Amino acid sequence: MTWHLRARRGAGLAEILLAMVIFSLLATSYAAVSLRYATQMKTISAGAARSAALTEYINRLMALPVDSLPGRAGTFATTSGAFPNTRTISVSVAGNTYTVRLVLTPTFTAIKPDTVTLTRIKRYNGNPLT
Repeated sequence: MTWHLRARRGAGLAEILLAMVIFSLLATSYAAVSLRYATQMKTISAGAARSAALTEYINRLMALPVDSLPGRAGTFATTSGAFPNTRTISVSVAGNTYTVRLVLTPTFTAIKPDTVTLTRIKRYNGNPLT
């Protein structure tokens, strides 16, 4: 008895289903990695924005005359821009030493609040011998 094998044309249903399953597994794992990467980049970018905001606020406080620091105390909210946040500034005075405490609380909850303490000393402008 002779068997005549006929030539196959195209792919069968089983091969197509197997290829679709393999492709869907690869696509799903790639999507999960991409999502994780995007979330991490958003957190890193928010951290960089927090550092920039802290630097800006500290520079503003450093530029002020020492006597005007108590007038800057309070809670202020920034709702626009790249880094919405709430900053709380408190000033304590002991003699000629002014201690400024800045607490920056981001609206984005993945970033924790940050605190910076600044100490300024009021110079004595008179004659120290009198």
